[in-house]
Amino acid sequence: MRLVLRYAKPLAQPLTWLALALYVGAAVYIVFFARRRQDLVWSPRLVNLVPLVNTFRSYQDMAYIGGWNYWSNVFGNVALFIPLPPLLAGATGLQSRRWLLGIGVVASVCIECTQYVLEIGVPDIDDVLLNSLGVLVGIALWVLLFRRIYRLLAY
Repeated sequence: MRLVLRYAKPLAQPLTWLALALYVGAAVYIVFFARRRQDLVWSPRLVNLVPLVNTFRSYQDMAYIGGWNYWSNVFGNVALFIPLPPLLAGATGLQSRRWLLGIGVVASVCIECTQYVLEIGVPDIDDVLLNSLGVLVGIALWVLLFRRIYRLLAY
């Protein structure tokens, strides 16, 4: 076991940077280029700045939009941002939970603003809230689990 860890230690941070880069690339693809985006006709009326209105409306219209579409939107927005804090903390050494949360929220707001400017997707404050929930879950996972594993591999 010691032999494996001795060789894994110098690789931990570069591999974390690689994982972070792959994650960012996958997230950009999912948010901006995924096939489901091609069917959407953008309109300024799609922009939602009132929290939770579209989420509750979509829940009420689940028979029309489909349960899969609703739940994949809700859980997908949360799941998309769960990996960000552990990867960011592991790659950069940033340990402040406030900074990790702030970076996640700013990243989510930037995504929604880019969707608005490029007229891709649906800019929605609910997505920022759900993404922020994903960041909080990611921070909890980092603090409770991944930080110990990363320290074992990195130091």
